[in-house]
Amino acid sequence: MVSLRNVSKSYGDLVAVEDVSLKIERGEYAFLIGPSGAGKTTLLGLIHHDELPSSGVVEVGSFRTDRLRRAHIPKLRRHVGFVYQDFRLIADRSVYENVALPLRVAGAPNRSIARRVNEVLLQVGLFGRLRDRASDLSGGEMQRVAIARALVNQPLLLLADEPTGNLDPETAAGIYRVLERVNVGGTAVLVATHDRAAARASGRRVLHLERGRILPDTDDRRALSDGAGERGERGDE
Repeated sequence: MVSLRNVSKSYGDLVAVEDVSLKIERGEYAFLIGPSGAGKTTLLGLIHHDELPSSGVVEVGSFRTDRLRRAHIPKLRRHVGFVYQDFRLIADRSVYENVALPLRVAGAPNRSIARRVNEVLLQVGLFGRLRDRASDLSGGEMQRVAIARALVNQPLLLLADEPTGNLDPETAAGIYRVLERVNVGGTAVLVATHDRAAARASGRRVLHLERGRILPDTDDRRALSDGAGERGERGDE
């Protein structure tokens, strides 16, 4: 479903992602681990098409960066939800309005919006808070709203960038349980985190990114196919 082939991204002399090849299959759940500055956010941005690669090809479903028109990027993003560490909610709007926003932008009818918003709020355990303002929620509740908003377009893939980075351990565990339920529902999930222990304990597929490269000591054998593992061995240089 998602494929990166020899993908690099540079900003002037700074190489953020270097020669990365990996695949995320439909319905999969995986972690992308690495320290701050490893390139995790850039890699997620490349999949979400917030960024275009300096070289290589990113493929998401039927969309490929080497063939994609910029006018088609919004359509692609309807298939890829994004959850940010800092939530990015509209503080003075209700939970309902925050979650409904992507559907309103897409021009969905009000009846369809109401049905879908209620469905995803129930899925993340916040159906009873739909009329509350976002600013009145706890950090964990705000992240659940952010997850609901990312799911409202029924994406094939959910990207989460440090979704528990601002949360205490107990609240973080609750967010991971929500993501598990999302995945059980059929949505592929890729979580970027510096919390290596949580990723390893999950029993899920783990990709290890270091200085913009996938390292060969990752649990993800498929990411090392097509020569990616051999290239990753240079990541500690």
